[in-house]
Amino acid sequence: MKTSAAAWLALAGVLLALAACGDDDGAGAPGETISAEEAAYFEGLAPALQAVNDQLEDLDDLRADAFADGPNQPAADAYATAYETFATRRLAAIEVLAPSESVADEHAALVSAANDGVLLAADLRAELSESAPGSDTAFRELFGRLDGATIASRYLNACTTLQMRATSGGLNANLQCLL
Repeated sequence: MKTSAAAWLALAGVLLALAACGDDDGAGAPGETISAEEAAYFEGLAPALQAVNDQLEDLDDLRADAFADGPNQPAADAYATAYETFATRRLAAIEVLAPSESVADEHAALVSAANDGVLLAADLRAELSESAPGSDTAFRELFGRLDGATIASRYLNACTTLQMRATSGGLNANLQCLL
C-alpha cells in the first residue's frame, strides 16, 4: 500500500479500537484470560498472517511501477498477478486454522473478508488486463469502483476485533491488522 493508504487504514484501525473500548458486553474485557485453545489459535494466526504480510512491501513496489508514470500494461499485469497471489495466500493461511468456539464468529468474519479479497483480486486482475490505469489516482478510483475500500475495511475490522481479543486476554500476539 502507498503511504496514504496505509495511513488511512491505520486511522480506521485506531477508530475501530476506540469504538470497541466502549463495548460493555464483557467479551475481551481487560484482564480477561483466554483459554488454551484460544491461545493456540492466536499463536497460529499471528505467524500465518506475518508470512503473508511480508509480501506487502513488494506489492507496494509493483504498484508504484505499474501506476506511477502513465499506463504500463506489463507492470499492471505483474501487479495484478502478485495481488491475486497475496489475497489467495492470505485466505489459505486463515482457512487452515481451527478457531476455538469462543472466537469462531470472529474467525468466520475474517475468512469471509479474506474470501472477498480474493474475489476483488480476480476482478481487479480482469480490469487491469483490459487497460492499465495511467496514474495511482486512476488505480485507486478503479479499486473503489470494485468495492476495494469496503472489503479492506471489513478485513481490518475482523482482524482488529481478533487482535483486541488476544491483547485483552494477555497474549502478545501481533496480527498486523494495520498492514
